[in-house]
Amino acid sequence: MNTIAVTEQGTRLALDGPMLSVVKGERTLKKLRLNQVDQLLLFGRVEVTSAALAGLARRGIDVVFLSAAGQFRARLVGPASKNVTLRLQQYRRTTDPAFALSVARRIVQAKIRNQRHILLRAQPRLKDPAVADALATLRLAARRAANAPDIDTLRGIEGHAAATYFSQFGKLILNDAFRFETRSRRPPRDPVNACLSFGYALLGTLAENEILRTGLDHTLGFFHQPAYGRPSLVLDLIEEFRPQVDQLVLRLINLRQLGPGDFRRVGPIPPERLLYDAERPEPDASSDETPPPATETPEDDAETPELPDVFDESPQPEPPEPDGPVIAVYLDDPGRKVFIDEFFRRFRTPLLYPRRGVNLPLRAIVREQAYHLARVITGDDPEYEPFGI
Repeated sequence: MNTIAVTEQGTRLALDGPMLSVVKGERTLKKLRLNQVDQLLLFGRVEVTSAALAGLARRGIDVVFLSAAGQFRARLVGPASKNVTLRLQQYRRTTDPAFALSVARRIVQAKIRNQRHILLRAQPRLKDPAVADALATLRLAARRAANAPDIDTLRGIEGHAAATYFSQFGKLILNDAFRFETRSRRPPRDPVNACLSFGYALLGTLAENEILRTGLDHTLGFFHQPAYGRPSLVLDLIEEFRPQVDQLVLRLINLRQLGPGDFRRVGPIPPERLLYDAERPEPDASSDETPPPATETPEDDAETPELPDVFDESPQPEPPEPDGPVIAVYLDDPGRKVFIDEFFRRFRTPLLYPRRGVNLPLRAIVREQAYHLARVITGDDPEYEPFGI
């Protein structure tokens, strides 16, 4: 399974027989064999010729279009899965409160245990009483999650556990150039949060690809209940893998693979963005799509940055650092390339997969978990067993 990320702005992808060429101007930057590509991630201003799109679709290669900051834009999707029986079973299971709660409990329990494991590994060095208290709190939260009476209670347990975990996360950072005080998202307000959000966005892209392969509906989840525009099942699947991203972020910062110069600070939203938003057309009243109520507040699980697209769409130079308050922080081009390389290197790393008792690349484990969840939905597997660190 090979994922290729194209981050060079102003490039074009063209088909050349069995090869895919990455071209900038008159220069060919790279050639890829289509039969060795599983997924393409295209960041920012990357064009794809119609012939290349047809070739990618014909081979079933997942093509994801993202902003330069990692915000999802679109996906090239081939013919829909023919497994309608699986989706019908998924619809029935989603509306079965007992089944949904059973799966959700195990997802949350695994996430909390994986977060606790990260703090536990650092505690022999830290010997910090506050970390010890957090470890005890997380242990109790995992037990409570296993017996939560309903989804709302479970959501409260998960939220409290996440706050506890991130209250100590900054103590794991050994690079004096970085600080972490609290989790901020949409937008991230410091470099550590920028890395976490970008990593979670990449993880969600991988997980959605694997869910679509199974034939499941990516919008129908169990812990994350179905809601307008939310990829709820994707959010469910990535929960147990989020701590893998956390470990990667700590490694990149502590080993100084990323530095303060690898980030772009964004000031207040520029007037042209406000004008752009004001001029966006309203939904067609004749459309079948029903927009969410104006009072609806989306949950903060999607982890996709929002502000910098005003810069992504133009070939003009990047704006200077803001003189006033910093509204958001994002990985800049060099840092983004380092992060992407290390992200996919980590997801190629073999780890023990307990369900089969074999070592598999982490990316393959994400796929295995998606198919395992499908078998739980159909009743072929008795209960969902999340992946643990």
